Amino acid sequence: MKMRAAKSTAILCCLIFLFTTGCATKPLPKIIYPRAIYPMNHYPMSAESSGLKVAAVPFSPGRDVYADPAQPINEQTSLPLNVLEAGVLPVRLVVLNETEDEIVLDPDQITGMADSTSYRIYSSQEAVDLVVQSKVFKEAIKGSQVGPVVKSILGGEIIIGAVKSGVGGIASGGITGGASGAAKGAAGVGLERAQDYEKALIQLITQEYTGQAIKRQTLYPGFIADGLIFLPSNVKITELRIPAYDLNNKKAISLRMRLS
Repeated sequence: MKMRAAKSTAILCCLIFLFTTGCATKPLPKIIYPRAIYPMNHYPMSAESSGLKVAAVPFSPGRDVYADPAQPINEQTSLPLNVLEAGVLPVRLVVLNETEDEIVLDPDQITGMADSTSYRIYSSQEAVDLVVQSKVFKEAIKGSQVGPVVKSILGGEIIIGAVKSGVGGIASGGITGGASGAAKGAAGVGLERAQDYEKALIQLITQEYTGQAIKRQTLYPGFIADGLIFLPSNVKITELRIPAYDLNNKKAISLRMRLS
């Protein structure tokens, strides 16, 4: 009897192990896509000081931040998850060092101006928290039988299919897609349970925010920095102030750029 009980316990443990590991959400693969950089004078929002050039592309529904910045924005685009409504304004920055010196870029020193008030940027984790705790996120994760089309912070598309019954679905990313409704490229993951829909969506957002955030770095002559900063969207930011430091000449460089 003891041996039979021990076998039963072992079988039960194996079943529990197989069930829990088999139903766990698989890690999302990294989504890799082209990052187009156009000539700096091609960007409507740009500035230059002492050979240091900066261009900005604010997130806007219906526009891919890696597409031609001169293209018009599709004003008719409607997003099930619009991060602007969550209080976050992602902005892509492209910084080109055309000086003959080494320049330090520290994103923590960048500020956005609204009237006479200066606003610090959010860290990538703060931006994630704002989105996933927002009302618009809670509405998005309710989904439907096939799941909503969720735009990434880059203006591309993330399509997540989640069946409420928990049967499963597919998550796939097309980060560089526009507003056409057709996802392009890249990753897929099976969703075994309904609650995994929320987990996968949080994982996708976190992956984008942390992976795309611009980092503190030293730009050598001819080098380019490219990444995202996160500003509050619930105030009207009209100007970016971007300080940098010239290591060779030991002096500060300050750029101001209209953001509208």
